[in-house]
Amino acid sequence: MKIFCSLLFVLLLVLAQPLLAQGGDQQPFIFTLYGGLFLPSDIHFQDVYNSDSELMYGFGASVPLGGTLFLAGDLAYFKAEASLDPSRDSSIELVQRFYHLGVISKQPVARLLFIRLTGGFNFGTARQQITGPQSPEQSEESEKKIGYFAGIGLEQLFEDGRASLFGDVVYDYRRSHRKELEGDFGGVRLVVGMHLFLF
Repeated sequence: MKIFCSLLFVLLLVLAQPLLAQGGDQQPFIFTLYGGLFLPSDIHFQDVYNSDSELMYGFGASVPLGGTLFLAGDLAYFKAEASLDPSRDSSIELVQRFYHLGVISKQPVARLLFIRLTGGFNFGTARQQITGPQSPEQSEESEKKIGYFAGIGLEQLFEDGRASLFGDVVYDYRRSHRKELEGDFGGVRLVVGMHLFLF
């Protein structure tokens, strides 16, 4: 998992070098931060965690591939917690991480406004843990496998061209077939974020 993340950002850095050399300061390396809501697809999530969504945040980087196309990678994280039995102080926790690698196509609709189309592959992990004072800790992990994601959004470039704000609606598909933790661990991301263009 950590190796995958490291390789992802090394790949982005390696790809950025020739692009920077060819285009001078017109080919930026772009750092990304975002946050928002994650709406899990798991049909049991609402019953267990008493909520339809949880906060999610992430960070990443992207490099231009030419024209309006960008190669992008990021790491997204979310955690949900709930009480199973308040009288016994037992609780359940679900932690998920998504590593994304894909492309962003930005289509201009005004001078500084773009429609964003995103898509690619994800590598997701999910860990569920149950704790309580009268029973041993139980921890289950989903299998590590590749899924996919796709989304649409808007991006507003600042006048100086050094940063932009964006909002995305993205669907992550990630299914686990492991008996101990089976189900759809993907979901919908409703996020807002910022791109910082590092020249």
